[in-house]
Amino acid sequence: MNPYLQPIPVGLPLPLNNVHAVSVSLPSMADVIGYEENDVAVTGKMQSGYPRFFTNKLVEKLVMHFRKKHQVADETEMLPLMSRQALDIVKRHYNSSFDFMEEEDCIFLLIGKNNARLQEIRDFIRHAGILLSSRKAEDILFSSGLIPAKQAELVFELPGAADAVKANLCNAYGAGAINNVFLCSSGMNAVYAAFKAITRMNRNTEKQTIIQAGWLYLDTLETIRKYSNNSLIINTVTDIALLEEAIIKDHNTIGAVFTEIPNNPLLQCVDLPRLYELCTRYDMPLIVDSTIGTPHNLTVLPYCDMALESLTKFACGQGDVLMGAVIVNPASRIAGTMRELLLPEIVDPYNRDVSKLASSIEGYEQRVHAISENTVRIIEYLGNSPAVKEVYSALHPGSRENFLKIRKHPDALPGLISVVFDRELSYYYDGLNLPKGPSLGTEFTLAMPYVYLAHYDQVKTRAGREELMRQGLNPELLRISIGKEPVGEILSVLKAAGI
Repeated sequence: MNPYLQPIPVGLPLPLNNVHAVSVSLPSMADVIGYEENDVAVTGKMQSGYPRFFTNKLVEKLVMHFRKKHQVADETEMLPLMSRQALDIVKRHYNSSFDFMEEEDCIFLLIGKNNARLQEIRDFIRHAGILLSSRKAEDILFSSGLIPAKQAELVFELPGAADAVKANLCNAYGAGAINNVFLCSSGMNAVYAAFKAITRMNRNTEKQTIIQAGWLYLDTLETIRKYSNNSLIINTVTDIALLEEAIIKDHNTIGAVFTEIPNNPLLQCVDLPRLYELCTRYDMPLIVDSTIGTPHNLTVLPYCDMALESLTKFACGQGDVLMGAVIVNPASRIAGTMRELLLPEIVDPYNRDVSKLASSIEGYEQRVHAISENTVRIIEYLGNSPAVKEVYSALHPGSRENFLKIRKHPDALPGLISVVFDRELSYYYDGLNLPKGPSLGTEFTLAMPYVYLAHYDQVKTRAGREELMRQGLNPELLRISIGKEPVGEILSVLKAAGI
């Protein structure tokens, strides 16, 4: 029996039995709430978690090892960074030096636990996507005799792994040459590097406003809000006239437009060719996060200046590598400038992460096609279920026309959907024998109570729920990342849950 299509206890890593897993099982809504409330009954069982919100157990063990080795006081926090590159980014952002310890090419910021800026610095490290790789920690622990073995896994033999990943993405996006593809230590590092490159390009101009077209991934929203001089959110991407009005009105002060295609979690698609024409006309770069759409489903790069992708998701498919990429459109008027300005803010991924991804990405196109086929069947099934009030996908009437404009082939369909049921989410969620936890893009189907995990503070209050509803985000929405299991198995699980 498929081990992913049966109850998975709280706290187990997703994927199962994997020390590098980027998701964790939260099988009931009580577990979800316990996690958000930091209830030790839940958090104490967690063997893994989403990396920017949970310290990988290998990284945690490495920190404890060096704390003991160097007798670092309990009153001092040790924040692990990937490398000197990462340290330079922190120092440059704060225009300040930091106490730090360097061991085995890893950096540990040393900050007093009573330092008023500690949480702010933690948040910046998360937003910049410069955390220490779990595989790097694993290698150091193994070579030091602190763990008996490393995770067994298929890898692409070095050297040449980075070029293999770049070549795969270059071909998928139509980027022309691999020097237009930049590998980053995480998807958020890709976002941050693109954001900083744009703001640095505009630093001596009046173009200081960043437009966020539609609802973006939470950390992308936070990065732009916190670190730009000014930002403007246009909540809907399906009303191109509203976007056009905002751009025309303030084009002299707009430095760039960021969007996702489709966005998360409502899978709304902007009219990308029209938006790019508009941005080009008014001399403002367009940056598109194509993680959910993927370059195998959508034609993206001809309609933006840079595409961003979290390679942790569909490109990997396993949910056990933290990496990202920036793909520069070689035809863009700012291509040369971006190639130069991106580099200072990019942290190179660890070589074993690159080798692992190089192995996984060989099946990227086939994986996306298989998931697309399943997604069509599941949307059809859910659309006919009396338990379902609404299904959001790239085929939703509000976005369908825009999606079809950039659809790569007739069978292409992004493998992410969101569902609103006829009852509270817990009624169906608790009995749904699918993997349930954060993240997306895995070969196994993965369900996530998106709004609870992304906006829990608002979910807790009546006013917050009302505000979420005004933004089109139903708190009881379930996001499902479709896997490549036989579709009949997925449908059987849905039926057994009463869906």
